[in-house]
Amino acid sequence: MAKAGGYWIPMSQVFDLGVPGASGNENETYVTDGFVYKVNNLLNSGSIVAQLRKILMHNLLFPDTAYRFHGFTGFDGRIVQPIFRQVRIENARPATQVMIDTYMSALGFTKTGADGRFSNGEYEVWDVIPRNVLADKDGDLFVVDAEIRKG
Repeated sequence: MAKAGGYWIPMSQVFDLGVPGASGNENETYVTDGFVYKVNNLLNSGSIVAQLRKILMHNLLFPDTAYRFHGFTGFDGRIVQPIFRQVRIENARPATQVMIDTYMSALGFTKTGADGRFSNGEYEVWDVIPRNVLADKDGDLFVVDAEIRKG
């Protein structure tokens, strides 16, 4: 279906997305001047459907760093990995946990124990820690990666 719809990027062409960037447990990243492309291995979500749900929740809670679907890659008959795109935050640095806690509180979330874990009664958000939240030169915060589920 992805091939027929023009949304398939062969694994051999993934490096054409951009310069390889920092990668984590679930994403390999490729960076351009304006965007970060994330090739997701579904390790944390378990399925494409669960990952798409998480993306929708992220986009609702953190619209400044909304994900856009870009396509699929993988190995024929074995692995399919979704590719998402986010706007690249220029001249950013990791936010401090104090900055993050203050930001999440301003969004109506309450800290629920461990650093980086919050709830607003409807959503639970975790892994909101300095490596996943960027601060730009003006001090504005951008959540670029977080785990989210309905509360």
